[in-house]
Amino acid sequence: MAQLPQTVAPQLHIAGATGFETKGKGSKQKQQQQEIAREDLSVEMATWADDSEDVTAPLIVAESASNEATSGDPVFTVEDAIEHVGFGKYQLILGIYVGLTWVADAAEMILLSFIGPAAQCEWQLSPSQEGAVSSAVFAGVFVGAYAWGLLADTRGRRVAVLTTAVFTSVFGVLSALSPSFLWLLISRALVGFGLGGTVVVFALYMEFLPVKRRGFWLVFLEFFWTVGSIAEALLAWLIIPRTNWRWLVGVSALPFVFLLLFYPLVPESPRYLMVKGDVEGTMQALRKISKANRKSLPAGRLIPSLPLGGTLTRKVETLSSEVRDEQKVSLEEVEKGDVGVIGKPEVPKELGMIETIQRLFSPELRRTTLLLWFLYFANSLVYYGLVLLTTQLDIKDGKSHRCDDPSPSKKAENICHDGKPLYDDTQYRTGLISSIAEVPGVIVACLVVDHFGRKMSLAGLLVACGAFMIPLVSPLSEMATNFFLFGARSCSMGAFSVLWAYAPELYYTQVRSTGVGAANSNGRLGGIVCPYVAVALIESCQRMKSIFLFAFFAMLAGVATFFFPRENKMRKTPD
Repeated sequence: MAQLPQTVAPQLHIAGATGFETKGKGSKQKQQQQEIAREDLSVEMATWADDSEDVTAPLIVAESASNEATSGDPVFTVEDAIEHVGFGKYQLILGIYVGLTWVADAAEMILLSFIGPAAQCEWQLSPSQEGAVSSAVFAGVFVGAYAWGLLADTRGRRVAVLTTAVFTSVFGVLSALSPSFLWLLISRALVGFGLGGTVVVFALYMEFLPVKRRGFWLVFLEFFWTVGSIAEALLAWLIIPRTNWRWLVGVSALPFVFLLLFYPLVPESPRYLMVKGDVEGTMQALRKISKANRKSLPAGRLIPSLPLGGTLTRKVETLSSEVRDEQKVSLEEVEKGDVGVIGKPEVPKELGMIETIQRLFSPELRRTTLLLWFLYFANSLVYYGLVLLTTQLDIKDGKSHRCDDPSPSKKAENICHDGKPLYDDTQYRTGLISSIAEVPGVIVACLVVDHFGRKMSLAGLLVACGAFMIPLVSPLSEMATNFFLFGARSCSMGAFSVLWAYAPELYYTQVRSTGVGAANSNGRLGGIVCPYVAVALIESCQRMKSIFLFAFFAMLAGVATFFFPRENKMRKTPD
């Protein structure tokens, strides 16, 4: 049997084995750091192989890339460089751009609670047609999230960011000019298609963040969504009573126009560039980050850090030649990665669109993908249901006036006047209060996501959201209704914030945008369904059924959270 070369053997160690001792010279502090690094890698690799029946024992891992390569030259990965440079001016500026994208996205989504009733009054729509206005947007997002995610993973993040902004701004303006209900449906569906690409910007930002406080900064971005929600509620209050819904739709498209103006500032992800084999482009991107943050890059040569393609099948206690012989592990197996060696990763071929989607259902990612799809579905159903409920619940005097006379003609007279929704300040005030409710939700999410971890934070917020919704099954006073809507909207927003931080951490770079985009896309099925739960059921006087459905899905999603295979609190994100 071939012997391991002396230049290789000292760099390979077992992670998690009982009685393991660090070989070679070095300080006690360095040994402790290496132990922590090896523990991180072993947990990470065990998680990726969670569904593999062959994984029954500790894994072989390599030293951190910050140690010296076999040639003696110091090396580092993109992850090492970002950790070394840290969080600074560069991430703050990029975060503002990403935040503006979130403002624009939120404005278009909150618009749904106002555009549906307005379109109903202008074209005398039925409840199902009114619900179709919102469903068209979510149907567009359903298709768009897949398309933009695939584009970002195969052609680059910057290309997807540009085309998303162009698409959404153009069709947003065309929506305001709709001469008919059919035109409005088509243009809003195309707006939704563009909105599906906002997930790419979020994934892009995550790829520039160091591990420390990454969860905090990803959740913090949701404040921008809340700003967009509050701004849209205020704009609706100012514009609709004085002009009409078309002006509100046109103004809501303007943020995407501003994003186009600042597009030249958007960088390409160094992680994406490295995975594609563009080492020089990666170095240029890293130099820009280090220059902006006034930090130097690590000394040495940049090397890739890629996931393995091998199957973990052997229990190996150490890589000394004696024990290696005992375990019957050959050098060829080590080089191929069949026992889980990290160190000389094989650069994978560029994945096509079909291959990228198929990778989401590989054994190591299947459970994560399916759970994310359900979590996004439930969160979207509940969150957008709450958005629509703010203008659907009849809260005046605690009585359900909408159902006093069930005839369609009488109900139309009650909600429309002169071609406009017959809203008083109550509906606008409720919409504004429920939007402001998102602020404490995001604050709570920021505080708990790195302290309690992603899974516990997400589960707690979802269950609390369901609990706040249950009292709304019967008509309440304006104050009581606002209180429970406030609590439910706050918890729902907090849960969504944690989910958006958690989801991109669960995928590696080659499939990250596609994975999160697919989850977001399937989540929008909840958005397609919710108008028929929050609008059609309420208007047909089935309030109890509507509220119980929302509460049930919120709590079920909270329970499902505990089945995710990994907790990413303070863990490195795989390339």
